[in-house]
Amino acid sequence: MASFLSAPAEQLRSSVAQIEAGPHGPAGAAIAWADGGLFVTSAHVIRLPRMTVVTPDGRRVPGELVWQERRRDIALVRAPAAAMPPVRTADPLAMRPGSLVLAIGHPFGLVDAISTGVLQSVGELPLELDFDGRRMRWVQADVRLGPGNSGGPLANADGQVIGVAAMIVAGMALAVPAPDVEALVASSG
Repeated sequence: MASFLSAPAEQLRSSVAQIEAGPHGPAGAAIAWADGGLFVTSAHVIRLPRMTVVTPDGRRVPGELVWQERRRDIALVRAPAAAMPPVRTADPLAMRPGSLVLAIGHPFGLVDAISTGVLQSVGELPLELDFDGRRMRWVQADVRLGPGNSGGPLANADGQVIGVAAMIVAGMALAVPAPDVEALVASSG
């Protein structure tokens, strides 16, 4: 029982890269989303149109910004040489509040760090906490995130990605729901 998250976490780790943008080192995480080297990350992680993608096995390959939606804080990066397996996704609305979740990222430069917590809810934030008065749906979780987790996966206990970690607001970890990310990827061209 003590290691029940080990297998899903290890499988998920194989699909999470680091994004390095410029001389400042790691900026965040990126998720191998589809075959052909398509990665999803947070738009605020991307500082330049070209970056280095660091794979879990330490290879450093070139990446290029292909699309971003700043309003939803999502960016797509293409890095075909990364050759990483894409993640499996799930709809967070199928989960119950209190369900176990895990986040993988590189907080404070700690590569492939995992944190666990529980799903709080999926929905819109109160208007005073939302951004520019725009109502958007978020996955809200009680899981510890830090600088370097942005753009990484928030996943269920089976290792399926339910959201892309974006930020902490009022102590809550917020992630863009996986179905919203799928729709953005599909609309990107």
